[in-house]
Order: sequence, then structure tokens, then C-alpha cells
Amino acid sequence: MSIPMLPAILSKNVGLRSIRCVRGGYLRVVLGASIGMRPYSDLKVNKKDFLTIPNVITITRIATTPMIGYFLLNNQLVPALSLFAYSSITDFLDGYIARRYNMKSDAGTILDPMADKLLMIITTAALALPPGPQVIPIGIASLILGRDILMSFSAIFIRYASLKQKYHFVTWKSFWDFFKYPSAVVKPLTISKWNTFLQMIYLGLAVFIMILDQYDTKVQEANEQKDTTLDINTLKTGFSWLGYIVGATTVISGTSYVFSKSAVTFIKKI
Repeated sequence: MSIPMLPAILSKNVGLRSIRCVRGGYLRVVLGASIGMRPYSDLKVNKKDFLTIPNVITITRIATTPMIGYFLLNNQLVPALSLFAYSSITDFLDGYIARRYNMKSDAGTILDPMADKLLMIITTAALALPPGPQVIPIGIASLILGRDILMSFSAIFIRYASLKQKYHFVTWKSFWDFFKYPSAVVKPLTISKWNTFLQMIYLGLAVFIMILDQYDTKVQEANEQKDTTLDINTLKTGFSWLGYIVGATTVISGTSYVFSKSAVTFIKKI
């Protein structure tokens, strides 16, 4: 099925930079990164999306993330690390379940990166900025926070634009109801997955080192023989080097999204 050429004015209506037509009922929209469009008939809304196990797991990650920030700011490191470990493990678990048991959903492609970014932003801010422990170098923290905040603003714009195109209206309720009003599908890049993995290791290691520091202090105060200073210093050296790797992959990941042609797909009724 061929698609007639759309008036250029459509790009102004949705705030997109350019639109071009291709064959087979598909459109490609360019917005820094390229954004694809698929026919609505190919992406039918599943009313049971909300009840899928992966989506429920992802929602629990979103719900527990503010608690991680709270525990870090109040120096309650063990519960903070426990919840962070839960969020990190279930980040990979929900994706595996979705693929293994065919539970993929359009809403899930939005919720999963949302949960990741919320986890990275809150945990990094709590570890790097006052009144937190400030164990993350401000340069590394700026890269992590800057990338995720910019991508979050981009996601808000893409959500608004895709809702406007698909449903012709945007309300506060429809904007946040990804299950009833799916409008775009997000496909994370491979470099982005590795970057998220390395960031999780990096931030989790930061909290673990803080716990060891507290333990070492208690041991020295009790005048016990066991000394963990050497082990902690080795971990701190590895932590510093890992920070450079995380910074590099963060920059590469953010740049890759700018030039990607398949990161986001609009659901469009043709």
C-alpha cells in the first residue's frame, strides 16, 4: 500500500523536524534520532498489558526507587543496597520473562526505560550531591544525570507528539496511561543496555564500599585484629577506573541515540 505525500505543514502540527514517506504503510520521522511509524493494525492494544508479570515487576522497581534515595541520604546503607540490588536484578528479570514467555507489550517498552532512568537519577544524585555522602565524582555524576535528564525531556516530548498524532488529543490522564493509550514503542540500543549494566555495577559498588568503610571503622574502634583496609583500597581503585569506563559509555550511549534510526517507533493509524 502506497502512502500519499503528506503536506509539510504536518511537521509543524506535531513539532517534528521533518517527515518523509516510504512504501508499505510506514513513515519515518526525524527528531535528532530517527523515529519510525508503524500502522496501528500491527500494534493492537492489549487490555491485559497492565497485568503482565514483567510490567508489575517494573512498577515495583519504580515504586521502590524513591526509598533507595531516602535510605542513602539517611545513611541506612544496607536497606539501600538491598533495594538497589533488587531493582538491578529485576531490571534484567522482567525483560527475560517478557521475551521468554511472550509477554512483551508496548507499555512495557515505555515503563522499563522509565524505571531505569529514575533509578539512575535518584541513586546518582543521592550519592554525589549534598547532603548525601558525595562518593561519586561530580564529573561522572554530571554525565550520568545530564544524559538521563535530557533523555527524560526528550521522552516527554515524544510521548506528547505521538499521543497527538495517534489520538488527536492529550490530557494529563492519557499522557500517563501507557496501557490504555499506547503511542510509541521504545527499543533500547545495545550500547545503552551495557551502559545501564555498568552504571548499576558502579553505583552498587559505591554503596558496598561505604558499608565496608563503616565496618572497618567499627573494627578499628573495637581494637580487633581483623583489618579490611587493604581490601577496601583495592576496591576503591577498581571503583575509580570503573568510573572512567561508565563516563565513556554514557557519552557513547547518549550520542548513539541521536543518530539511531530505530530507537523509537510511533504507533500510527494509517
